[in-house]
Amino acid sequence: MRKFWIPLAAVLGMTGVGMAAYASHGLGFIADPVLREATRSTLHMAVQQQLFHALALLGVGVLSIQGLGNRWLCAAGGLFALGVLLFSGLIYLRTFTGIEAFRPLVPWGGTSLMLAWLALGVGGFKAARKA
Repeated sequence: MRKFWIPLAAVLGMTGVGMAAYASHGLGFIADPVLREATRSTLHMAVQQQLFHALALLGVGVLSIQGLGNRWLCAAGGLFALGVLLFSGLIYLRTFTGIEAFRPLVPWGGTSLMLAWLALGVGGFKAARKA
């Protein structure tokens, strides 16, 4: 898995920048200006979370390829990826398709991100002891 985290972080970073640009300059399909600004705000929050956690995933990848990887860091990487998918991804899905069915899963994305930080902390501690 260690070779997987950095490319995934790069993809999340790249798509996050694209989504940030779209959130800032797009959304012309929403006619109501109040709704458009509310949607823009929601998208900015989703983008912000995606970009922050892409950097965290990059850190997981760097630790892993330095030979300091462990099960906790692998779990952190998986939880970061799952969290971004469920949190930011489902917000994007709802915004662009209007599908509300997956909205109850968005908080699980936030929970996954919090657990990822916990796993990163434990994995980082173990990696530091190993080094």
